[in-house]
Amino acid sequence: MKISTQKIAFIAMMSAFCVIGRLGMLALPNVQPITVVVIWMTLELGWGYGVSIGILSILISNLLISMGPWTLYQMVSFTLVCGCASLLRPLWRKRQQFPRLAWILFPIFAGLMGYLYGFIISIFWVFSMSGLNFWIYYLNGVLFDTYHAIGNVVFWILLIPLFEKLNPFKMLQK
Repeated sequence: MKISTQKIAFIAMMSAFCVIGRLGMLALPNVQPITVVVIWMTLELGWGYGVSIGILSILISNLLISMGPWTLYQMVSFTLVCGCASLLRPLWRKRQQFPRLAWILFPIFAGLMGYLYGFIISIFWVFSMSGLNFWIYYLNGVLFDTYHAIGNVVFWILLIPLFEKLNPFKMLQK
């Protein structure tokens, strides 16, 4: 990714949107738009953009909410979510050929990434704290992962059509 002022400004703008969205949704546990925006950025512009926005969003919002070892776990989780999204990038580019499939597949994918995110966070927590049983710890958090997954599906359905109409990518893809 070649760095330019436009790209830095775009990453900052999308990160600010994610931070505001996360802070605005604090009353609902694990429901926030960061995951959907990170997936969408990865699908549209590539892994570097998604990871940059995910890491920056987590750093800034955790500075405002609370910073701790989970900040690193969240950054790694978003990096892996971006890796999974980059695998679907070729299919994303063909979504106009299969619009019904895209309307079903990508919201479901966003929901599944909510579960992956929580699974990765659980792995880190269990390995960083001795005496925890992974499956007991993970299963206790599945409800919150479900909130994340449902939130991702809803955010995908609401935000992505709006973002697609705004189409901010033409200047970045030169």
